[in-house]
Amino acid sequence: MNLDTLFEALRTRTDGVRLGQLEAEVWRRIEAMREPERGAWAWRTAMAAVVLSIGVVAGGGAAASARADLSPFAVHSALAPSTLLETGR
Repeated sequence: MNLDTLFEALRTRTDGVRLGQLEAEVWRRIEAMREPERGAWAWRTAMAAVVLSIGVVAGGGAAASARADLSPFAVHSALAPSTLLETGR
């Protein structure tokens, strides 16, 4: 394929292709595609609020019942290096 031949064929086309309005046509099509999405934002926001509320309720209950005496830096920790080293003697 020769590029010069292809360019010449493209230049002589008369099927109504106008590149002068290409950018305006692209933006028109983008706006047409975005229009249905605008109504979906309300549903997405509502679902996110419901999921967040469920997470806060479930997480709050689990956090309230967690044991607070487990600490890796506590002196009485069973996994402290000093405890592990002294039991071997």
